[in-house]
This record gives sequence, C-alpha cells and structure tokens, in this order.
Amino acid sequence: MSNPSKQADYGKVVRIQIPSNPRFVSHTRNYFFNLCLEHGFSLFDSMDLKLVIGEAITNIIRHAYLGNTNKPIFIEIQFDRDRVEIKLRDYGIKVEPKDLRSFDVSDYREHGIGLFMIRELTDYYFLDQSFEIGNQMVLIKRK
Repeated sequence: MSNPSKQADYGKVVRIQIPSNPRFVSHTRNYFFNLCLEHGFSLFDSMDLKLVIGEAITNIIRHAYLGNTNKPIFIEIQFDRDRVEIKLRDYGIKVEPKDLRSFDVSDYREHGIGLFMIRELTDYYFLDQSFEIGNQMVLIKRK
C-alpha cells in the first residue's frame, strides 16, 4: 500500500464502506478490534486501535461531513507481518491545517482530544489532503 513497488497480498487487505452515521461507529470498531486480535495484535494494542478507528470515523462524521449521516466513509485495512496500515477516506470538507491544534493535551477544547489520542496510540499518522475532494487519513501501528 505505502510502497508502490511492493505487491499487495489481498488476502490481508480488508476494504469496507460505511455511511457517515454514528450508529455504525460501534459496529466498525468491534469488527476492527476482532480483526486485530485475529492478526496477532495484543489485547492492549487491539483496544488502542479500536479507540483510534472510532475517533477517526467520528472526526470524519463531525468535521468532514458536518454531521451528515448519508455520506460514504471508505476504510482500507492492510495487515502485514509486523504492522497494520489503516486508510480512512472521505469526500467531505477539507480540514484546514490551522484548525488541527489538538496534538497536545493542554489544547483541550469542547470536543476532546481525538487527534492527540490518534497520534499517541499509533506509530504513524498522516492526513493526506492531496485529493481534489476530501481527505484521507493514514495510520500505522506496529506489533
């Protein structure tokens, strides 16, 4: 996925699409938690990743889609021997970098510390805004 010359093993890639409805967050988090356990992640890392994917989906619903419940969220998960790579794609409003201030616990605002948690609980985090429409968040967690 992140290395174009590396051939993807599609037996280890999961792609799903969910609507931007908050009622699907819990189902997706639980599904992802079980996938992580099945692919050899510890209980603690699986719980961290469950929290991270829930925060990421909630941020898409809240900020990219402004609470609209009928927009698509595309999630791609690739498990490798020593890590998982997660891509979350939306077609909503681009996030302004100046608005991404919650990378520090002291920057707590009324909506919490979602980006801080995402950064702290993953090994790599990147918000790709190179698309004409929407955003893609890339997250990597090593075992």
